[in-house]
Amino acid sequence: MMRMPIHLKWVEVFYDGRCGMCCTFHEWIGRQPRAYEVRFIPYQSPEAERVFPGVSTLDPAREMIVRTSEGRVFRAAEAWVYCLYSCANYRGTARKLASDRLLPVAKKACALLAGNRHALSKVFFRRKDREVREVLHEMPDAGCPDGACGLEGRGTRRRERRDHAGKFDIERMPAHPE
Repeated sequence: MMRMPIHLKWVEVFYDGRCGMCCTFHEWIGRQPRAYEVRFIPYQSPEAERVFPGVSTLDPAREMIVRTSEGRVFRAAEAWVYCLYSCANYRGTARKLASDRLLPVAKKACALLAGNRHALSKVFFRRKDREVREVLHEMPDAGCPDGACGLEGRGTRRRERRDHAGKFDIERMPAHPE
């Protein structure tokens, strides 16, 4: 069982700044009300070795690393729990995940996610909302001049798909397929 400290001033999180999933987690934590300060530092940056000499020997490319204001170092699932514990609204959840019953499950889930994070990032996390909006706003309205498409009055929705070259394209579809 992990013992979660009552008083903590800050944690430093050394994460993969090139991983979409890691960056998305960083952004999510940043939007949460905080119980203590969290400093996110990409392990690839020169700042990482400056603030934590020897961090590269801990293999941060494989697993996220957290260093606390108390000088304790955690990696993988324990590091994720400390990040979650920093969120004022998720401290109870973090305590549960740190328990003897759930920490082994958290470790397995973390190992699965960390081992597949680059593939998951390519699929789920790298396309930012702004990029999608830009693509959608650039598309001309196809319309249905002769009425043969049967979409009048029903609206349309758009679906992303990959073309033969692996690039994304947007396809119009009926909003309520029959």
